[in-house]
Amino acid sequence: MNSYFLITAALFPAMPLMMINFGNRYTTLAALIRKIHDELMDADWKQEQSQSASRYLKQIDILRKRLRLNRFISTLAGLGFMTNLTALFISVNGASPFQFVIVFSTGIILFGLAIGLFIFEIQLATKALDTHIEDLEEIKLLQSN
Repeated sequence: MNSYFLITAALFPAMPLMMINFGNRYTTLAALIRKIHDELMDADWKQEQSQSASRYLKQIDILRKRLRLNRFISTLAGLGFMTNLTALFISVNGASPFQFVIVFSTGIILFGLAIGLFIFEIQLATKALDTHIEDLEEIKLLQSN
């Protein structure tokens, strides 16, 4: 076996693990969206709840962005994994080093972009949690008065 095979094989286990992580984030995000949907559909909205409604709308906006990012992240990671498999195939079949470098580099770039967007999505998730903390702080202030 040539060294190209070893380089590709070293990265091979990391990609599916990250893709599982992306999938789990999607599942959690979907559950959160369904929960908010159910809460909004069950609620009788009144004037007193207008501030709460604005927080829900802010959360919904963030969730929409996170959902789009998650779709793009998963697509990039999948493409990165496929190019890694292609590079593995190329290394096993003894293609030219230039072909291997191009395909493998493409996979690394795609997966690197996915990880970069994943970091950005985590920042949005933190922003969404801040809106929940605002609600808790408001309740704490009302109870202390």
